[in-house]
Amino acid sequence: MKKLTLACMALTAMAFARPSLQFDRDRIEAGNTFGIQLVFPLQDLPDNRSDLHFEAQNGFNLVKLDSADQVMRPEMDPFESFFGGGGRARSYKARVYTFTLKAPKKTGRISAGGIFMNIDGQKHGITGDIPVNIQRAFTDDALAVSLTPSKKSVYEGEQFSVTLGFHTYEHFQGNLQATDMSTGNDFIVHRSDLANMKFEPVENARRELQASAKFAWLSPTKSGNLQIPAFKFKYTKLGEPKVVEEKKQMGGMSFSSRSVKQESIEAEATSPTVNITVKPLPTEGKPENFSGMVGNYSFSADFDRTNLKVGEAMTLSINIKGDGLPGSITDPKLPDFSDFRSVPPENDISKKIVGNKVVTSKSIKVFLYPKKKGEFTIPEIKYSWFNPSKKKYETAVAGPWNIEVEKGDASAEAMFQAPVANVSNGPAPVQKKEIEALGSDIRFIHKISGTASSQAPYKNVLYWILFAAALPFYFIVTLAIKRKRKLSSNQALVRKGKASKQLKTRFANANAALQKGDAKALYAALENGLVDYLSDLTNAEFRGMTRPQMKQELESRGVSAETISAIDSWLEKCAFARFAPVSPSAEEQKKMLADVEKLCESLNGLK
Repeated sequence: MKKLTLACMALTAMAFARPSLQFDRDRIEAGNTFGIQLVFPLQDLPDNRSDLHFEAQNGFNLVKLDSADQVMRPEMDPFESFFGGGGRARSYKARVYTFTLKAPKKTGRISAGGIFMNIDGQKHGITGDIPVNIQRAFTDDALAVSLTPSKKSVYEGEQFSVTLGFHTYEHFQGNLQATDMSTGNDFIVHRSDLANMKFEPVENARRELQASAKFAWLSPTKSGNLQIPAFKFKYTKLGEPKVVEEKKQMGGMSFSSRSVKQESIEAEATSPTVNITVKPLPTEGKPENFSGMVGNYSFSADFDRTNLKVGEAMTLSINIKGDGLPGSITDPKLPDFSDFRSVPPENDISKKIVGNKVVTSKSIKVFLYPKKKGEFTIPEIKYSWFNPSKKKYETAVAGPWNIEVEKGDASAEAMFQAPVANVSNGPAPVQKKEIEALGSDIRFIHKISGTASSQAPYKNVLYWILFAAALPFYFIVTLAIKRKRKLSSNQALVRKGKASKQLKTRFANANAALQKGDAKALYAALENGLVDYLSDLTNAEFRGMTRPQMKQELESRGVSAETISAIDSWLEKCAFARFAPVSPSAEEQKKMLADVEKLCESLNGLK
């Protein structure tokens, strides 16, 4: 009965207790220690109690517990002091418990736990969950950068994506600029535009912002353990507080004052490197005509007609689409078209983001002209690829096709098979016609008075002089026509001849983007213009090549190491500026445009 009475008294004391809770500092930083002070009036402490204990949670750790009895002197109520009702100091004795905790590395408003006391062997909560606002230390980074791959293990040539993330803390002040966003030399990359990246408040941490977006889609060019290098950024943050002492003079007297100041400083942030395990393609079941593509592909091929005449054309249309190597698709092996005359095929390649993948499409058109009439069989066309989701090779087949060619018009057939008439055998025979007599069967030949003073032209010296003068002109015109036909049939020469004209168009687009202030469009035009200009000059498709492949191709064409280094440097600068979250100044953009134009002018002699 006595124990029950004491327990009731203790609970009554707890009900009317006036304990208070406070922190020992205004700012609590992640990873650092801080104190929670529980002020418990001595008169309210239960008799049958045990020591207080703190149950920490969410990464908080209790370092130690201290307690001391103190006389508490609360501030007097100004209203009571003014009217004389508060003249007595309302001090009281209390026991101050100081719980020293270590904060977690995570920031935001987080519950640290609660304080408990045992009374008569029963556990009672003194406080509920204690929320703590954890902030980044001023000495820590104000910006965290992350790179997250969609897959960490892929096949050689398989496509995967990388997500770029930013997390800013309260002492972040802006001026974010990328200094290095290279993905290395082991991947073919399709980069995304980060201009629309939006920062959103972090839950339970309103002073912090975060943003993330797909940065790029990559395909490894070799197997093994590959690494995406760290991305580097620079920005401005608020430095740690410093106490500054200033000496001043006033009225012949000198005095000093202290103040706390914080200055803006430039800092750097680096993302962690990303390790990718690249598996080689299996050799078992590998088709003989394997295209080298890795992904999910579709293939189709067909002729627009199978019945035609000599002199008419038929078109072979080939369509390939897949989510493998971004921006590049190899051509299928075509059958023998020796019975047909062909012209250089038309190729069109495009890529777009579909869902979480970059899908590349390629269209090929082959124009064929039959040389003679008859029936012909064009063998089937195969296209093979490796499907990583099914872990096996797949093959699509189109054809064969039976082509029926009928005899065409004489003029059309003459273009392909009719020989040229030989005029040296004399004039062609003419048909005999009946002679009609007008009024009589015999017409008499009347003698013309006088002799003709003219003679046959070929007996005139002037005729042969003019004929000899016309011969060189004839050969010159003939050679010019043949040269033009040869050049027109040489796709490489035609493409190189139009390179300068195409370059002017691309730089006109770049200038238009510069005038509009569209930095992303400017850098896209410069990067694509430089790559396409190299392709036009050499008739080699530089688009889709990796940097090492481009260097190797240029070296094989005798380009100097200095020029190759300049090309690689400018491509990196354009890609960096194009996909960085922030843009350089207008003057830097203008200078970059002028420098790339100057570089292209130096490439005119490239073969």
